[in-house]
Amino acid sequence: MKLKKDAKVIEYSPSQELLDETFIAKAVWECLKNNDSEGVIEIIETHLEIVNKMKASEKNELSRSTLYHALKGKNPTIKTLAKLVNCCAA
Repeated sequence: MKLKKDAKVIEYSPSQELLDETFIAKAVWECLKNNDSEGVIEIIETHLEIVNKMKASEKNELSRSTLYHALKGKNPTIKTLAKLVNCCAA
């Protein structure tokens, strides 16, 4: 793809956006409003990939197996979701 000589190109990093708690909160809220539980899990999973799953699970006393099962749609409890959100906030 060729760009015009005077085209302004802005560097975009989705990783940076996925570290923004306000962005994540809005995205999760939109998913909840639309009854999209899979979307909530996907947002949290993607964020945790960015911040390192292992570090997040150790830091928040959440076992790796619980973390992976919750993120793979194994119907996590509200308690587990709260811990996942806490991982995101860490």
